[in-house]
Amino acid sequence: MLKLDNVRTIESHQVHGDDDPARPNVFYVLPRFPRIARLENGGLALRFVEYDAIRVDGDSQFGGFVAFDTDLGLLPETEDKIRQKLQEEVNARFGGNGPKVELQTVPWLSGAVRLVLQQDGKIVERISGATTPSLTGDNTACFFLELTVLGTAIFKETLSKGTSSAIQVVYDLDHYCRLPQAHAWGTWHSSAFYSFWQDVDTEDNFWSEDSYTEITRSSRYQNEVTETHFDLVEDPNLPQDQRAQFDSWVHELITKQLEAGVQRNLLQAIQAVDPSVKEWTEGQDIEDVHREVTNTQISDVRVEWTEAKAIVRRISPNGSLPTVTSLKGPDGQPLKWEDYYSKVSVDEFLRTLRLSIRVDADFPGYGITLVEVKVRYPHGENAKTVEATFTKDDAGKPQKAEFIVADKIRTFFWSYTVHFEGDTPAWTSAEVEDDGTDLNVKLANLPVLKLDIVNGDVNFDQVSRARVRVRYEGGDRPVERFFNLTANEAAHKLLEVIGKPRTGDVTYQTTYTMKGDGREIAGPELTTDADIISVDDPFRALKTITFVAVGDLQNDIGDISLQATYAEPDNGYQQTFGVTLSGEGKTFDTWTFPTIDEAKGKLSYQATIGHRDGTSEDVDVADAKGTRFEVGRKFADKLDVQLVPDLLDWTKLKLVNVSLRYDGSTPPKTDDFLFRSSDTAAKAWTVFLAQGAPASYSYTATYFLLDGTRKIDKKDDVTDESLFLEIPA
Repeated sequence: MLKLDNVRTIESHQVHGDDDPARPNVFYVLPRFPRIARLENGGLALRFVEYDAIRVDGDSQFGGFVAFDTDLGLLPETEDKIRQKLQEEVNARFGGNGPKVELQTVPWLSGAVRLVLQQDGKIVERISGATTPSLTGDNTACFFLELTVLGTAIFKETLSKGTSSAIQVVYDLDHYCRLPQAHAWGTWHSSAFYSFWQDVDTEDNFWSEDSYTEITRSSRYQNEVTETHFDLVEDPNLPQDQRAQFDSWVHELITKQLEAGVQRNLLQAIQAVDPSVKEWTEGQDIEDVHREVTNTQISDVRVEWTEAKAIVRRISPNGSLPTVTSLKGPDGQPLKWEDYYSKVSVDEFLRTLRLSIRVDADFPGYGITLVEVKVRYPHGENAKTVEATFTKDDAGKPQKAEFIVADKIRTFFWSYTVHFEGDTPAWTSAEVEDDGTDLNVKLANLPVLKLDIVNGDVNFDQVSRARVRVRYEGGDRPVERFFNLTANEAAHKLLEVIGKPRTGDVTYQTTYTMKGDGREIAGPELTTDADIISVDDPFRALKTITFVAVGDLQNDIGDISLQATYAEPDNGYQQTFGVTLSGEGKTFDTWTFPTIDEAKGKLSYQATIGHRDGTSEDVDVADAKGTRFEVGRKFADKLDVQLVPDLLDWTKLKLVNVSLRYDGSTPPKTDDFLFRSSDTAAKAWTVFLAQGAPASYSYTATYFLLDGTRKIDKKDDVTDESLFLEIPA
């Protein structure tokens, strides 16, 4: 396809390269201006006739008529120069002899032609002849029109003298082209660091009081950086509001994908180290303790979006036609005006019906070898039938036909017959009545079912054969055909006359024969309105399932062992998956697998939830719906208790130990908190509450005084969320 930004100017012509990197030698030359078409003998496709008397038709007065063709072809010498310079460019790119340059025709989609007649810089008439160019070859356009008296005089004067006429031809042509690639991306970087250092020194003295020294330091930091970049290419065909909507869509796409990636990769909060050393100093009689802990986490996310969009672009080659006398013939001599001008009587003109016949068809696409156009004039003693034949090489070149008019009847009848490649029978259209002078036979809506059956992404390392059943019921009779795709025969063509133009969808279904066991897998029945059936692999789509462990993974749930199964019994297909989730390992996992027909598939899973108290719980879901499943034990609320040491009198105290207990869980949750004179900050205790569980707890606070005595404060069914520690009276 023509690439918009791969452009250079050679001999005043814009020349574009192809968007396919594998075709560096393919180029497209855009036309600059129209000219009068040349016949095979080298003369001009032009005839100007002046009446010897004015012809009056109602309020209009006519002085003559003109018939001529225009095209957008390159002059041979200009084309040679363009080829030479492009070949030099290709050779330089390949460091020597590069591949031979190919100049390909721009694939025109649609077009129109306008004719403007000027005198002294002012528009006299706007005339439309053949409003549609051939869109093939040199884009020939045919004009066959009767001129007003003023138009006749200007045509005659401007075509016969000087170098440039006042006749301006304007082409409007639409074609596909590829825009430069648009690119957008986003990145996220997160890092967290935690360090803990502790040194405890305990001395038991026989003759004096024991000494206890503790030094603790901890630090942490966390950093997150998010960046987005957008290098977008504007589509010139879109209005400003639609461009803004598209830009907004791309921004939202990158942002949402980045947010989703960040959510999946968020760093879990680093658990602070419990500074309590009671288990060692009292439980194991260790006097000196030294601990150093560091923890570093890093996470990165990057998402990207690229698009190389194809658009329809309009160009308008235009210019004034040259005069006849300024041009030269094949012999190198100037052309003569008299060879293209004649004067006839009005009666003689009215008795002649002149037709310009051409064909507009996709010959290669439909496998057309020949089109026969039959024009029948059945009136008067000079009635006759003219046949014109066209192949793909001359379809855009007009053929002429003339009839002698009887009783001023200028209507005629025409039909056409299309011949196809191979054994496909020819098809003849119905006869149409017409009264124009430019007969452009368009074969864009043939009564033919045309399909290409091709391998999309079938993996023939696994599949020995893909049997495709194609059915269409919109013709005079149903059409059903079977095609076998293999590693050695990966494409087929279907071309069949169906009696009327195709109007509906084609239904197709593929049955895959697998290698090894010869098992057959029937794919779903699909429909398409396109001309290509692309057969995909039997494993049509990827399905992603996420399993997430929920609940208190630190104190309640030890691990969750999970086994999942996806099955399509009708296709004899099954996939399995297993994972263990825990607070120390994975807290979630994703399972991605291919499916044949997801509508026929069934997902089930079984899980065993192991609790830290030694008990377990089994979960069995026979028909799981959705793509995200939470397994474990959810909590409805939580209890947060703050232990506040602000009221403690450290002139009397050595240390304080607070034991908290919650009996609403299995097993009960118990924790101890130790306070010394250096502990001035409050400490937090959190309990997750199951649905309907009580929100009360019990505590025992033991106060160790400097005089060696102890005092104990104990309470049950406490609901306070703040405990202010104070020596009991």
